[in-house]
This record gives sequence, C-alpha cells and structure tokens, in this order.
Amino acid sequence: MTREKIEYWFWRGLTGLVFAGALALTIINPGHAAEASPYGIWRITLDHPGGPLPFGLEVARGKTGPAAYILNPPERLRAEKVSVEGETITLAFPSYSSRLVLTRGADDRLTGTAELTRRSGPVSLAASGSRGSYRFTSTPARAVADLTGDWVVETAGDRPQKGLAQFTQVGNKLSGSVQFPTGDTRFLAGEISGDQLSLSTFDGNSSAIWKAVLADGALAGSQFGATTKTPGGWKAVRAPTKVFEAVAVEKPASDRLAFSFPTSNGKTVSPSDPRYKGKVVVLTLGGAWCPNCHDEATFIGPYAARHQKDGLEVIGLQFEYGTDQSRAFRQLDSFANRYKLTYPLVLAGEPTPDSTRAAIGALGPVKVYPSTIFIGRDGRVREVHVGWAGPATGHCTKRPSSISTKQSPGCCARRPDARQPADGSAAKLRRDR
Repeated sequence: MTREKIEYWFWRGLTGLVFAGALALTIINPGHAAEASPYGIWRITLDHPGGPLPFGLEVARGKTGPAAYILNPPERLRAEKVSVEGETITLAFPSYSSRLVLTRGADDRLTGTAELTRRSGPVSLAASGSRGSYRFTSTPARAVADLTGDWVVETAGDRPQKGLAQFTQVGNKLSGSVQFPTGDTRFLAGEISGDQLSLSTFDGNSSAIWKAVLADGALAGSQFGATTKTPGGWKAVRAPTKVFEAVAVEKPASDRLAFSFPTSNGKTVSPSDPRYKGKVVVLTLGGAWCPNCHDEATFIGPYAARHQKDGLEVIGLQFEYGTDQSRAFRQLDSFANRYKLTYPLVLAGEPTPDSTRAAIGALGPVKVYPSTIFIGRDGRVREVHVGWAGPATGHCTKRPSSISTKQSPGCCARRPDARQPADGSAAKLRRDR
C-alpha cells in the first residue's frame, strides 16, 4: 500500500471516530447543546446574612423574548423584566427597585449580584448558580417524619409572635408558609433531611431562611428575615383544636378620616372629593417594599375594577422608604403598572410610627403592612383589618381542620369561583351599597 493511501485511510478513520464520539455524546446527553447558554433551570444561592439562601430560577425563550421565573415551589413567579445579552442574564423588578444580574462562565456556572432595597438603603448580595433543581441538599437523608399539616409557631426575640404554619411534604421535599398576625411569609420551599428542616424564599427582593430540628414531635430552630443579621429563634408543635386568628379586625379609634395626599402626576386625593361621595371606600395601607402588599395588589386590583360600577372605590395610601419624593413616586408608578391598578396610589409618608400617625390621625400609627380601612357610604369608618393571608397560606383551597383563620381577601385570588374576601368584607361592602 502506498504512503498516500495509508494517510488517506488514517485520516478517514480518525474523522469517523470523532463523528461517532460526538454522536454518542449527543445521544447520552441530548440537552448538552441547549445547556451551552444561560437558558435552562438553575439553582441560585445568595450570600445572605443567614447563610447561603437557595432558590430556583428558570430562564426560557418566550414568544416575545426571554422570560424568567423565580421558583419557590409551588410558586413560579415571573420576573417583571428580563434581558439576556450574550452570557449575562438580568432580572429587573421595578416595583421593588431591585434586580439580579448573573453571568455564565466557561465552567457553565453563574456568578453575579442581587441588588436589593432594604429599609437601611440599597443592599448588594453576591449570587452564584449551577444547573439543577434541588433546593438545599442534592441527596438528602431519608426523612424521619412527615411534617404535612398545621403547626402552631412561636418566635422568640424582641417582638415574639404566634402564628400558624401549614406544611406539605412529598418525600423529602417540603413547602408551606407561616401566617402571623402581621402577615404571612409567602412561599417557603425546601426539604427535610433526616430530622433537619430547611426552608427558604426569595421573590426578587424580600428573602428569608428557616431552619429547625425535629425532636420529640416538635420543631425548634432559627430563622433569618430579609435584614436580620442575628437569627431569631422559633419553635412549633402540631396544632391543637383551638381557634387561631390570622387577621385581626379592630374597632376604629375614630369614625372619621380626613387626608389629602399627592399622586405621582401632581393631583391630590382626599376621601372628601366628589368622586367618593355616597360610595364605599376601601383604603389600603402599604408600600412597594412590602411583599404581602404585592400579594394584596393581585387581589384588590381586579376586585376594585370589577366592583367600581357598584359604588366601590379604593385608595392606596403608600408609605415608602426615605425622603426622596421623586424616587417614591417612581416606586408608586412601578407598583401600579406591575399589577395594572386602576385606583389612585398616593404618597402618604414613610413607614414609621410618627409618619403614619400624622397621615391617618387617631387610626394610626400603622403597625402592620398591609392594613385595610373600610369606610361606608356615609363617610364613617366601619372597620380596620390588620394583616394579610396571601396565596401562600392556601386557606382558600384547604381550610385547616383544627384552626379557623380569619382571612384577608388576598388568599381568595387563587380560587376561580372567588366572589368575595373570605373574611366577609365583601358582604359588608354589599350591605353598605
């Protein structure tokens, strides 16, 4: 055989081997090509004051461009704005004035920062990610018990609270929420590995980590909120058969309320305006920084639009961080745009006792966000509801057998046939009308 033929068959054979190898890799890992980009399912961790805080992130190609979803199962929360430029993903949440920027490296890992809004000002947390869908542990130990059900939770510290936790467990995976008189923790997701409980949540700005050990049928551990640098203790036992009020209904300290606050377009809004004469008026007290206020907006926005023809009006009194009014008005607009709110949002002050007391007089100060004030057709304050039971609590689809919860409207946004808030406030509005 000539030298030329030997070289010909050598290179032909080598080419065949390379092709066969590439074909085998494609068969073994058909998603390999798709993974060579920022798109896909990622496990992200934030360098949180309470330790690594994990959450899921799905980046997908939508019909009109990239879309991204923060995953706190069962919640799949769509990011307000998403861009993918080269290997960099940017998730923006204008309603919170926060964003998450991540860049994929040569090792197919993500690194970047979460730029968040806190009471003390802007906060930047380091973020990293790898492909995968597990939460805390890739191979958790077999769970020693099933935590599904209702638990009475007590927290320790300067401001102890008592609340209701509802957990759902499938294998090692655990999800749920804790409802306090001040509101719920939104969607907590995680696991139980052996006797170790680990839960976390992140919604684009607010965050929390809950950890505990199960011993003798009780849970005990620590939890970190969005801004806490030292852990707060908590414990929980199975719920006994007694009533637990998640949302308080308070008797108003005054039957009249007068105010005049500006909107972002320079107009002023007052309950004495002709628009509100002879109508039922609902005042929502909140702020764009408040996660439960976002849950409230998903319900009250459509509810207000649906019942305006019946004589119902809503005014949003927003209490925003800082004294920069231009920034505060941008927050109001971003918040209203996200939830397509048709009722006015006014800047009522800052979320401090003095500022809220100055805004609503004898009905202040505001202690819980969101709170709701109901005003009848005669202009008199009828009730004040404090707290919120949002969709994470699941009360609308499953009422606890052992604990009766006085709910706020938000939880019913999940139920297709919902016609009124579960706390009966819609019936009250109908009577007033």
